[in-house]
Amino acid sequence: MLAAIFTTAFLGAEAQFDTSFVKTSIRSCSDSLAYGFKTRNWELFARYSNPAMIGTMGGKAEFINYLSQTFAQVPDSAWKVYEPGKVLQIVKTGSDFQSIIELRSVIEWQGRRITNTSHLIGQSWDGGSFWTFFDSQNDAKAAKQIKPDISSELIIPGKMEKVEPILPPFPLKPATAPATGNKKATGKPKSN
Repeated sequence: MLAAIFTTAFLGAEAQFDTSFVKTSIRSCSDSLAYGFKTRNWELFARYSNPAMIGTMGGKAEFINYLSQTFAQVPDSAWKVYEPGKVLQIVKTGSDFQSIIELRSVIEWQGRRITNTSHLIGQSWDGGSFWTFFDSQNDAKAAKQIKPDISSELIIPGKMEKVEPILPPFPLKPATAPATGNKKATGKPKSN
């Protein structure tokens, strides 16, 4: 009886370890993807981008060219946040893993602040060590165009976006307020 309990506990711990390992790898690879984006290191960003998506863009050189031209218009300082969030789902499909992870971003540009949580689809072909990602566009049909064999078990959440105007700062109040009291202004100069 004790052997059965020990075996069950050991196997359960191993499964938890595997999930923990896979989540750590997803976080590490998605951090590298985000770092490549924030620093405009498009080679690094491409390394962690899904190869099929890169293929639809005409290959790595075309993908990098597209990214550099598209984001050249946006100043680096406009991106206030661009980081992976929670790993929402991990699915084992045959010999690979697929996942959904949040991507949080805040951009302040052209008088607007856009706060966004979108969802990346991740895929690993090596047992969960190395991951590549693509934007799901929060749409299963769009995701299937990039990855036709996407698992039907993956549930892509809706996009959360908030757009608000950036208001100019209010003028500073004077350091000292004018004196007030019960004195009436008579319009006559004071005499001593």
